[in-house]
Amino acid sequence: MKLVKAKIYGFGKWVDQEFDFKSDYQVIFGSNEAGKTTLLNFIKSILFGFASGRGENKFLQYKPKNSSKYGGELEFLSDDQSHWLVKRIEGKGDGELSLFHDGQHVPDSLIKEIVGSFTKDDFENTHVFDDKNIFSIYGLDENQLETEIMSVGAVGSKEWLATADKFNQAAETIYKKRGQKQPLVAKLKERDDLLAEKAEFDNQQVAYKRVTEQLAKTQNDFDTNEKLLEPISKKENGLRNLDKKWVRYEQFQMASPVDEEVQISSEDWENFLTDNQELSTLAETSTTSRVATLNNVEKAILENYRQHQKRLDYIRNQKFELQNLQFHRDDMKAKLLKVDAQVDQLFKDNPQLSEDMQPLTSQELEDITPEPNTKNYNLPLIITIAAVILMFVTSNPLKMIFAVVAIACGVWYWYQGRNKKLESDGNFPFLQQKGYLNLTRENILNLQSTVIQLANFRTSQKSLVDGIDAIEVDLNKWRNILIELNVLDKSYKKDNYNEQIEKYFSNLDQIKARADLNEQNESATQKMTDNRNQRLQTINEEINQIVAKYQLPSVESFVQLHTRQVRNQSTLNQIKQDKAFLGDDLSNLQQYSNHDALINDLNQVVAQKTELTEKNNQLSRQMGSLKEQMQQIFDNKQYQKVVDQLAQNKTDIIEYYDDWLAKKLASQWIKEMLNIATENRYPKMIAQATQYFSLLTNKNYNRIDFKNNSIVVWSTNKNQFDVHELSQATTVQLYLSLRLAFVTEISDLIKLPILIDDAFVDFDITRTDNVLKLIKKIAQTNQVIYVTAQEPTDVAYDHILNLEGENK
Repeated sequence: MKLVKAKIYGFGKWVDQEFDFKSDYQVIFGSNEAGKTTLLNFIKSILFGFASGRGENKFLQYKPKNSSKYGGELEFLSDDQSHWLVKRIEGKGDGELSLFHDGQHVPDSLIKEIVGSFTKDDFENTHVFDDKNIFSIYGLDENQLETEIMSVGAVGSKEWLATADKFNQAAETIYKKRGQKQPLVAKLKERDDLLAEKAEFDNQQVAYKRVTEQLAKTQNDFDTNEKLLEPISKKENGLRNLDKKWVRYEQFQMASPVDEEVQISSEDWENFLTDNQELSTLAETSTTSRVATLNNVEKAILENYRQHQKRLDYIRNQKFELQNLQFHRDDMKAKLLKVDAQVDQLFKDNPQLSEDMQPLTSQELEDITPEPNTKNYNLPLIITIAAVILMFVTSNPLKMIFAVVAIACGVWYWYQGRNKKLESDGNFPFLQQKGYLNLTRENILNLQSTVIQLANFRTSQKSLVDGIDAIEVDLNKWRNILIELNVLDKSYKKDNYNEQIEKYFSNLDQIKARADLNEQNESATQKMTDNRNQRLQTINEEINQIVAKYQLPSVESFVQLHTRQVRNQSTLNQIKQDKAFLGDDLSNLQQYSNHDALINDLNQVVAQKTELTEKNNQLSRQMGSLKEQMQQIFDNKQYQKVVDQLAQNKTDIIEYYDDWLAKKLASQWIKEMLNIATENRYPKMIAQATQYFSLLTNKNYNRIDFKNNSIVVWSTNKNQFDVHELSQATTVQLYLSLRLAFVTEISDLIKLPILIDDAFVDFDITRTDNVLKLIKKIAQTNQVIYVTAQEPTDVAYDHILNLEGENK
């Protein structure tokens, strides 16, 4: 799969750019910041997804700052000359992927046709070469360098080799040949010390052995005696069980049922019992079901009702009218109390108000109200003064005229002043008549609304009092009627007549019901008596038929026969229960003629058991003594302590050994499995890597080989070198040869472009030229895209893509 075109919508500095690539190799030239590395990261991002925005990855996203577009396209040419277009733009996760094959949109899962099963990490670890992974070779020690070079053979093998090294290191923390502090080494030394200490107890082993043999013999005697004791104990338990059942056995022997010729059937007996029970019930049951009779008072109430039924029924129907009268009376009383309280408050708020004050009429109000000062009372005085003045300044006859005018106006002025004085004195007779004596006209006028309100209250009070009095008259009439009809007693002082009416009629209804029931009872009682007598006759006939069936003279004989039958059945049941209780022991009990013979056998067995038990106790004491002697042979249990320590030491050694062996085997297994996993490709890869290594080193080395799981190289003059003996530059050349050989070897599985990002800046001119020669050689089977800041020489012009002068 060859990359032929890249179209960038927006990625880092590149916006709306297109690049065409040669299908064998492409050298991209440009100075620093020209966008070379950005272009290679674009290729990786479109193939495997954009970097996430978390941590340091956010600096690898290359989102453009001068454009809102993010992403682009890669066009590939497959071996069958079909075209694949991979398009990725900004979206959730690693971006929104679209895949096209020969212009047709296909499922995203077909991306495997291009990248195979490779992940982004796999691609970077195999097909991407940059200064980062090249320079990392320089910082490795010899073991790490060996692991790094060996891991080139298979994807992911580096991690497995690192795991193998960890297992090997973990194993060496448990045991080393020349180790001192490792736990397995310490346990082996401890075992030697414990074995030496145990040897010191050899002289005491003889005594210990003798006591052990005695203990074994005593234990054997104890076991033999225990076997004899076991059947004796079982026999004793069996005899004691027979002894416990002997009383029941004697009871079983004495039981003797009697055979009756006549057997009363269960059905006849049940019918007899049923009839007899019903007979007893009828005999005990009274034939009358009487209701309590009425007393004299109740009879009088019932008689009174029958005499005055119409009037009493009217009272029952009109009781709600009486209740309404009481309600209206109580409501008027409540309203009267409210008006009285308002009158009291009126006198409290107006101290000048008196009870005898009456409202003034409109005319009286007009009389005491001062007239507005519309007339000019000083006008006569002014005219008089003017007339006097003119009288002195004019001649007759005008002087006489002015004199008359002055006199007339003077009289007029005096009259007006007198009337005004009389009005101010307030002498109105009606004020004294209506209770306003000694009050000013202003106070009288201010009190008029209050006096009118008081008059209205007095009117309301009179109306309410009259209504209450009228209702009381009606209630008294009701009271007299209720007393007359004996509904109410004369001594009743309250006026809650409705409640008394309810009580009276409730009591009356109960009396009437009982009277009616008594009348009905008399006819029903006679009918019940007749039925009872007829049933008694029927039952007696049924009982006599049952007794006659068994040819017995009387009922008593029938009962006695059944009693004997029940007793006999009880005896049979008891025999059955005794036999079940005795069970298998019945045959054993029958072997003894009496209880004394059983007790005699039991005593003999108890004596045998006692003898054997005593012997067992004696042997047990002997074994305890021998065990104590064994413990005393070794002071403070030192010997046993050493034995226990040796046992624990052995367990610890086995555990440490198992752990050490597991880790060692795991390390070896991983390396063996990697060798097996790559054995088909390794020979070809090593052969290819040898050619590449020879080319890069100007044929100074002509062989790469494995020896004891490590890599060695051979020079032209047949000298052998380990990896760590090579110079840094030569080591890098070996690493490149192996990696490129690996990529070439797996090209049948995955054929993606090899990306080289200025990875050889430390190489001299000769090594750099050799790298370019190697690139051309590899490009015959694998596409190579090589970016560099150094202008290439000896490269065809059409294979160079010059980024100089490109803008962001």
